[in-house]
Amino acid sequence: MSSTADEPNRFEQPLPAERDLLSERRLRRWHWRRLLRGRVRPLLAAGLAGVLLGVGGMAWQTQAGPFAPNEVCWGALSRNDLAPMFRKPEGVKAVEAPVLHGERSLDGPSGSCQLTNSDGDGWALTARVHRLDYRAGDDGKWADEFLSARLTPLGGGLLGMASDNRAWLAIPDGCLGRPGDFDGPTVVDIAHGSWISDMEPHTKERDGMARMVVKLVNKVSADLGCTGTIADPVERLPKAARYTRTEKPDALCGIKGLTLGKKRKPNQYPMITDGHGPVRTCDRHITGSQPGQRLMTVEDPRLAALFTRMTLDEGDRVRSDVGHGGLGPNLGVFRARCQAGTTVFLIQANESGMSADLRTLFPRYVEAEANRLGCGPLKLKLPRPGGSH
Repeated sequence: MSSTADEPNRFEQPLPAERDLLSERRLRRWHWRRLLRGRVRPLLAAGLAGVLLGVGGMAWQTQAGPFAPNEVCWGALSRNDLAPMFRKPEGVKAVEAPVLHGERSLDGPSGSCQLTNSDGDGWALTARVHRLDYRAGDDGKWADEFLSARLTPLGGGLLGMASDNRAWLAIPDGCLGRPGDFDGPTVVDIAHGSWISDMEPHTKERDGMARMVVKLVNKVSADLGCTGTIADPVERLPKAARYTRTEKPDALCGIKGLTLGKKRKPNQYPMITDGHGPVRTCDRHITGSQPGQRLMTVEDPRLAALFTRMTLDEGDRVRSDVGHGGLGPNLGVFRARCQAGTTVFLIQANESGMSADLRTLFPRYVEAEANRLGCGPLKLKLPRPGGSH
């Protein structure tokens, strides 16, 4: 019996001539090596490069992964700026919409930037550039959040405020011009996490938010072609607002003479705006998402313009020789002209069964605040209960 080891391996035997010719023809038609020859090879290379660039382009757009720059939100904020608000600022992801202006935005400059932790932390931070407009509901939800007593005025003549989870600042008039009597200012605002809570505000986080909003305004203003920068405001800020635990029955919200009656003692600890600024807000009975009552005086005319529609349309008519407003079951609002210009006084009740208290407090509050600002006395003529426009 012969051994197969001495036989040539059948896979190593040469192919007949006709099989060589057939294989060559097939190779010419479909063999994968053919794809890497001639004109096809550059096309494949270009396609592969396009895929890689596409992936890289998406990473750059969302500013994540190895392409993430050190600066985020239109190049205004460094990773160090994010440290007060994020546990791992180096891993924060940014998704940005560029700031549109000029012919590309009919409503003034607008843009947005969202920052999120890479570890899935739900406390995202969102920065926006937009013009305050009652048609967008900014006299409601925006005012609820960004004009609360939790925020501290930035001072130094700035139209802006900051707390540990909200901050806003108007782009200077010298950049965009002063808004009209019916137009709100263009602002940069920052929202971080939920709106308010029962906890005392935190000064460190408040300072971080104040620095961030100033840097954002400086960068946006520079990109709009404006000159000048706003200095860091933190050194002049007071401590963050605290609950008032010594409220007197005849000085609700710290306003002398404001009372619900001699027999009514205050049973809540209100929070009142600390420092002089565009608004003075007193939030009472804070139980999580919003206060039970809010008493607010909007002293800056540029911000007061945001509430023009409200003073004309809300509630039954409240009249005076020097102003006008409205009064409803849950809202009282009045617009007058004081020494600094147009001023708006507002009382809002977010709890049921407060209409009687609101009707009592509203004229007393407006007249007391008008006297404080030097535009009193105001003699309001209230509508009859259950009246109409």
